[in-house]
Amino acid sequence: MRSPFSLSAEETSPRYYGWLAVGVTFLTMATGGAVVGTFSVFYVSFLEEFGWSRADAALGFSFSMVTFALSAGAIGWLIDRWGPRAVIPSGVAVLGAGLALMSTVRSLGTLYLYYGFVVALGITLIGFVPTSTVVSRWFRRRRATAMGIALSGRSLGGLVMVPLSAFLIRAYGWRSAYLILAAGITLFLLPLTAALHRAPPLPPEERPGARGEPPAPAEGLGGPAFWFVFLAGIFHSVGFSMIGLHQVAYLVDVGLSTLAAASLIGMLAALRTLGGLAGGWCGDRMGRTAAYFASCAASLAGVFFLMGVSAERWPLAYLFVIFMGLGEGARGITFLSIKADLFPARSFGRILGFSQVGAGLAAAVGPWLSGYIHDALGSYRYAFWVVVFVDVLSLATVAAAARGGRAPLTRGERREGA
Repeated sequence: MRSPFSLSAEETSPRYYGWLAVGVTFLTMATGGAVVGTFSVFYVSFLEEFGWSRADAALGFSFSMVTFALSAGAIGWLIDRWGPRAVIPSGVAVLGAGLALMSTVRSLGTLYLYYGFVVALGITLIGFVPTSTVVSRWFRRRRATAMGIALSGRSLGGLVMVPLSAFLIRAYGWRSAYLILAAGITLFLLPLTAALHRAPPLPPEERPGARGEPPAPAEGLGGPAFWFVFLAGIFHSVGFSMIGLHQVAYLVDVGLSTLAAASLIGMLAALRTLGGLAGGWCGDRMGRTAAYFASCAASLAGVFFLMGVSAERWPLAYLFVIFMGLGEGARGITFLSIKADLFPARSFGRILGFSQVGAGLAAAVGPWLSGYIHDALGSYRYAFWVVVFVDVLSLATVAAAARGGRAPLTRGERREGA
């Protein structure tokens, strides 16, 4: 049967094969990529069964961020060299194996190895760096829109995956829940990604290594803009991860049920989808940096609402979900758009991967730091004030990166520079 999609169609045509690639990456992020969000639900089960401290249990997630950070550059290179059809199905297989191994966890060491390395490597092979690189190469004029759709899959997937995980744990136990997720994700994604991914038909000037010697990573690392983006990624990631892993535990601590808390986080994931799409649209009209500032303000408001949640003031949990969901969704897309404006397209996979090293290492520290603060001081409130501080620092460094790299700040500036 002849495919209705064409490699030679215009980007604006619904028959353009790039839109099928966006659909495949969206589904990949919505199922496999959304596994990241389920750890906060399984985390509560680990605490209940094993009696581990919150800091020790959170280290499993922290080690996964280390794996992400250390492998992102290499995975970007693999995507540049071998393409999505080889790399992404391999990641699905690794992820499925890691989730199956998680059903056998009986000690902190096995948690750290199976989740912190195997599951994390699988997610990284199918996640942010490969998705962003692949979609950016299929599109030029519609790149921001396509990226927003593809990356929003992870947030929308969280709407299903987080409550689904809570349901499976309650119905069958957390070990069986991991086996069900492993089988479902592998059986769905492996044939999908192997069959439908294609190498994007890049023009010569955008192929890696075109026009002379292959560009070294230093091409993207040499200027001050890269280092400002690097620092901004650190501040953003440490703040986001300090809340992300512990938000279910915090809501349970203040009086919500585990299922209610998981459902709220699922709603937050759905709103991150809307925020990502809105952030791309706003960034094209009001400027990348201005959109990033607005999204940060919304996220900060969400942190303050979260700090106010209690059994009596439970409606504040909904305000937290609304502001944090929309703010973080827009923030992620606008930050990625700033990177795309600053760095060469022909080696974007490698440059994006190396730029994520600091963010990944910071995200490894965040969950442990929140758990340590809670264990030492008996409250998450002090950890949330740290989040406020680092978010303000991310605003300053993104502004410096955009100006130092001469990234267009407004729609008018982009038109003048076109």
